Amino acid sequence: MKPTLLNEVFAAFCESRTHFDSMISKLDPSKKSKVATLLGAFLRRPLTIASTFKIRLEPTPEEFWSLSFIRLKKHDGIHATLRDLWVRWEDIPSEGGIEDFPPAMIAEWTRDWGEDHAKKMARLLSQDPLTVIRFHRRAYGSDGRLLPELEEWLGSPGLPKSRTGNHSARARVFRGFASVQKNDWFKNGYFEIQDEGSQIMSLYSLLPESVRPHLRDRPGVERGSALALPVDLQSAPVEVVDACAGAGGKTLALSDLMGGKGRVFAYDVFEMKIRNLKQRVDRAGERNVQAKLLPRTGDSGLAPFERKSDVVLIDAPCSGTGVLRRNPDTKWNRKPLELAKIEGSLPIGELQESVLETYSRLVKPGGRLVYGVCTQNRAESTDRVAKFLEKHPRFTLDSSGFIGPFDTDGFFMATLRAGE
Repeated sequence: MKPTLLNEVFAAFCESRTHFDSMISKLDPSKKSKVATLLGAFLRRPLTIASTFKIRLEPTPEEFWSLSFIRLKKHDGIHATLRDLWVRWEDIPSEGGIEDFPPAMIAEWTRDWGEDHAKKMARLLSQDPLTVIRFHRRAYGSDGRLLPELEEWLGSPGLPKSRTGNHSARARVFRGFASVQKNDWFKNGYFEIQDEGSQIMSLYSLLPESVRPHLRDRPGVERGSALALPVDLQSAPVEVVDACAGAGGKTLALSDLMGGKGRVFAYDVFEMKIRNLKQRVDRAGERNVQAKLLPRTGDSGLAPFERKSDVVLIDAPCSGTGVLRRNPDTKWNRKPLELAKIEGSLPIGELQESVLETYSRLVKPGGRLVYGVCTQNRAESTDRVAKFLEKHPRFTLDSSGFIGPFDTDGFFMATLRAGE
């Protein structure tokens, strides 16, 4: 591989402004691991790494974070840092600090959680992410143990060392980047790539009492004792709705935890996501999932399903700061919360309110509405739930809290119980 590859990929990133993980997925497999590791590290902690290499990117962090993509693409200091990264990768610091995040983001965390906690969040979210997979129920034998062939695969020379999950009994965690998709086990649906926090939210939707003790009142608090989640649920709700299903990570986890029983309805307004979801459902061999594309405006067609669902999960569109380790490009793309929009939609706050308003109608009396976001600010988490409850006395709060970012991505989740 040529030393300028990082510079070329960074320039492409500035031009396309696609998510980092999407950009990396398109690279040649022989180049993917090193580029993902090195360029990912720079995007997560640019000023810390430049300082380590004694390169000054801009006089102040504020000036650096105000640069346009055009100037970033041509920035001599950035390209010098990337060239040094290629040959001095052993000198890369493993974490950064507040200078590696836009000042507005740090100010938001400071306002919500205090200065010390904002610094802690910056340190945690500047670290490299873990690669986590969730094994499907068919990956286990009748004795509840992982199939010997899969254990052998986990120990193969081509994979970094892994450990069992701290939270999910079905999780396997690799340190740093691991290329796990180019094998028959993945192609045949024996596992999916899914962070433990996302797995937790799926279980929380079905069995909230098992997760409740492990939620925290603020993000970035280290977990307590390990949460050993059941491989299968003994009983599961009959009808579950995944309202903002995306590409289907939680849909598949819900179906798997339910043992293929009951029904899981997966909805989204983006055709490509629904198409990808259906492909993943087929690969996993799930038969209790129905995926449907909904119109962005006008009649959603959901009226016949009002007050019919046992559980409605709303993994709402959000600012995504809880997954900054996976998508560090969000630091450059993000706008103030009140202005931010997602792919031409409403501002995030209005979109979250609209989604809650629409899908809460589907929850039957005694059923559960589960609201979740992969972010840490109060406006999108605790405040959003409080505002919803003020307007909808039919619902009462059962539990809520944060998990990660620590050994998982950062999530907030809340369970609301529906009355008559």
